[in-house]
Amino acid sequence: MILLRWIVAILLCGWLGQYPLAMLVPNLVMERVYSKIGEVADYNQLNVTPRVDENSRWVVRPSPDLLYASCLYNLEQGSIVISAPVPERYWSMQFYQMNTDNFAGITNQREQHSRVGTQVEVTLVGPDANPAEYSGKVIQSPTTRGIMLLRASAIGDHSQAKSAIENSSCTVKLKHVTS
Repeated sequence: MILLRWIVAILLCGWLGQYPLAMLVPNLVMERVYSKIGEVADYNQLNVTPRVDENSRWVVRPSPDLLYASCLYNLEQGSIVISAPVPERYWSMQFYQMNTDNFAGITNQREQHSRVGTQVEVTLVGPDANPAEYSGKVIQSPTTRGIMLLRASAIGDHSQAKSAIENSSCTVKLKHVTS
């Protein structure tokens, strides 16, 4: 009978402990990534990552088939404007909040293929901002800090993708524009 109580107690503690663990681990992971990238890049600026190889581990197993750029954003001083040319082959702009949730994304795939050859310009605003006060494409971040990740295909001739990544930008926009 004592053994059964111990088993029930252990299972109950494990079941109750999984929720706090599931809430805590993603935040710890993102804080680690944010600080690790922050050691080599400034906040609210685009950081173009050198082409990854078998030794690259700034994130868990980055793909050698992709070119990467990131922008660690902090919206305390205002919104930021992210501008990027869209190449013909695979390209993606993804936004992550500090618990690793992907809350927005833009790509040149499937129904968004019409973006190829255009310049995407996004104003990223904080959780307390009113998106209606800004013009153009506006994305509201659920958190003040996070990461924007640009990816483009590096398979074969990737000169167009490399140029698109290198000609992208992430800059602070201190004042908003009323439409």
